[in-house]
Amino acid sequence: MADSGQEPVLVRDRDPFDRTLETLRRRLAQAGPMQGAPLPISGLAEELGVSPTPVREVLARLAGEDLIVRTPHGYAALLHDPARVAELYDLAGVLVCAVVQARGMDLARFDLNTPLASAQAAPNRALAQACARIEAQLAPLARAEAELFGAAAGAKPPLTAGASPRTALARAVRRHFARRAVQSGRILAVALGLIKSPRI
Repeated sequence: MADSGQEPVLVRDRDPFDRTLETLRRRLAQAGPMQGAPLPISGLAEELGVSPTPVREVLARLAGEDLIVRTPHGYAALLHDPARVAELYDLAGVLVCAVVQARGMDLARFDLNTPLASAQAAPNRALAQACARIEAQLAPLARAEAELFGAAAGAKPPLTAGASPRTALARAVRRHFARRAVQSGRILAVALGLIKSPRI
């Protein structure tokens, strides 16, 4: 290729906000409970190769989604406790049952191994978004939850006499989240590495 004599054009990163948001969401989900660890704006900006402005904007958004908290000194990871975790599982059960009962929901593609993800296919966008938000809030506990509970056998609820498939699935969803709410302390302890995780 012939040299045109022109200097190379530097392509400016046009969307550091989206890139930072995606990276920090992924980290929060994969890190497990960070129990109040500080999230320094300047340190994250340097590490991610962006200015402090998109980091500040992303942290404010994540705080608005209850994935982190704003403190008098900046931002920090959530401080998980068993009661809050149980409340999240209870809320997940209510939301997913509402999705299962909603008109137009295609239950054939619903997977009991991933009920919050399956519920995001709800025709009701508000319900789907609420399920996505709860899934993100529970993401730091997902690995511990899987270690304790494993996969749902068959991932399809058993039909009982006189029960419609929709009713059977709603019952299975309630059981799924009720078990996790009851075991919230144990899930958190496994996520924090405080105990080993024999399956329940």
